[in-house]
Amino acid sequence: MSGIAGRRAAAAAAADSNPAYREKQELIRQAASRVFHQRGFHATKLHDVAAEAGVDRASLYYYVGSKEQLFRDVVGEAVTANIEATERIVNADLPVSEKLIRTIRELMISFEKNYPYLYVFVQEDIGKLQGDTAAQDDWLTTVQGWNTRYFKLMRGFINEGIDNGEFRTSLPAGIVANCIIGMMNSSNMWFQPDGILDADQIAEGMARWLLDGLLNS
Repeated sequence: MSGIAGRRAAAAAAADSNPAYREKQELIRQAASRVFHQRGFHATKLHDVAAEAGVDRASLYYYVGSKEQLFRDVVGEAVTANIEATERIVNADLPVSEKLIRTIRELMISFEKNYPYLYVFVQEDIGKLQGDTAAQDDWLTTVQGWNTRYFKLMRGFINEGIDNGEFRTSLPAGIVANCIIGMMNSSNMWFQPDGILDADQIAEGMARWLLDGLLNS
């Protein structure tokens, strides 16, 4: 491990007790998210991130090992939080229609809170992100795991709604789940945090629109 890598690892390990480090790390992550969104992952260079964050490139390496790792760290925290929140919703003692409403709201609010880097993640071809082979394989495995967990959660409560008679649909639960996930992810093409409707209002409208077609009334 190089000297700077060692110092970076030590600083990251002690981050919980170092507010200044955490603050600068968050500043860099937010700068990176803006540059990734503007330029795309592949066109972005670390010196672009450093310039956006207002730090020199040498200082940036104290916080960041590579562009790839920066992107993965930023995305990983947000996606993991989304999945865990959805798990809590799915396991709650709620009508299935309420689970659908809360799941859609949770994701749209996360897209707003973590704008724009979650949308960069949705837009990018993860199979083409550069990096060493071992790290790339680990990343692909991680992303596939996230996708599978989220899909199973969504399919699970759609199935629950069909089985208990709350939902009616001629489509299998898996197709319904994929349609909902696809609809949510496609919001990257039009959602703006400062638009005429906020994430909560959009989520409410989406959920009610879906339930109009799913509820067995």
